[in-house]
Amino acid sequence: MVNSELIVDHRAESNNAHLAEVDLAILRELGSDARISNKDLAGRVGLAPSTCSGRVSTLRSRGIIKGFHADIDFEALGLHVFGMIAVRMSPVGRSKMTNVIAGLLRAPETLDVFQVSGERDLLVHIATAHPTGLNAFIDEHLSDPMIAHTQTSLVFGHHRP
Repeated sequence: MVNSELIVDHRAESNNAHLAEVDLAILRELGSDARISNKDLAGRVGLAPSTCSGRVSTLRSRGIIKGFHADIDFEALGLHVFGMIAVRMSPVGRSKMTNVIAGLLRAPETLDVFQVSGERDLLVHIATAHPTGLNAFIDEHLSDPMIAHTQTSLVFGHHRP
């Protein structure tokens, strides 16, 4: 779920056309419940269902809606250990960061990879069944000369608006 207050048009200085208020309303509703029926969505934003469907299609084709996702309870699947791994690349590794990110994204334990500024280059969010899985992930995916340093933090809670 996305905080609906975030869904406003922040592109005031952009050359792209601004989003209409009805498009923002559609995005807010989908951000709150991506499984809402088109009929219910249309009713909430004050459009005819065919018009609403067309606007959603346009938002998808413009890349504003990237997809629709399930919010999965990983603990219900037996994944009880969550880690956030800060990664600092070596100077040579920075030129190969795209390859490192692609490899991390292929690992089944990876939930998210964030490329960040500051002392670290990447933050990798992973889920495993046991602490040994966390260690195995680091050994398998982060023991590379392109990686200068890692620092792992256990995640005790994940909170969303």
